Amino acid sequence: MVLLKIIKNWKLFASLFIIFGPAQYIILTAVAMLFYAGGTMINPLSPGYYFWGNFFSDLGRVIALSGAPNVVSFTIFTTTAIILSISFIPFAFVISSYFKSNKKQYLVARIGSLICLTSIVFLIGTILTPWDIFDRTHLMFANLFNLTGVLGIVFFTIAVLYNKNYPNLYGFVYIALLIIAVIYTIVLVSIPKAITLDGLILQASMQKFSQYSFLLCFLIQGYGAWKLQKYKVKL
Repeated sequence: MVLLKIIKNWKLFASLFIIFGPAQYIILTAVAMLFYAGGTMINPLSPGYYFWGNFFSDLGRVIALSGAPNVVSFTIFTTTAIILSISFIPFAFVISSYFKSNKKQYLVARIGSLICLTSIVFLIGTILTPWDIFDRTHLMFANLFNLTGVLGIVFFTIAVLYNKNYPNLYGFVYIALLIIAVIYTIVLVSIPKAITLDGLILQASMQKFSQYSFLLCFLIQGYGAWKLQKYKVKL
């Protein structure tokens, strides 16, 4: 009975799933930070997880930067990150369904969905290649995820802003995320390649700001899609 209800209202549940995905990631990465085995790129003796000096990828290391096994943090981080990745898949299909009344907007949204699905593949690739073992592959997947993710959001932004029935607020949220992504990219390019304490703190802090903004954006997008879908179900 429950399964039939989920199948019938899968778009509604997909919208709720994209709320659940980022929410559980925020909570469980915080838990993973408590179990991180220590060390930063500058100071291997640094105890535990330094919020302003460690990256999210450090949580997914098999061996922490301190040289100690990082099994608990690795397991929690990998699990929550995979759940986050999966939560974007049904949303990528749902988002385009709101624009079927206009062929051009629907095409733009479908392209955005296709790019989004591609970026999810790269995200999963990033997660499954811990950077202490697959450093170059991990970085490649991460860069491809960022590039395709930004491109997909550009298409979603265009579709939302040109649709009269989809509140422009959600388009502006996408724009805010794009601005943050551009600033983050500029900062990364501007920082000298040689790692310094100040440079590490700046990079780690900007990553936190960028990633939490990304998660907040899709919490808001999921809520907006849920409201629209709930309204349709009532009708």
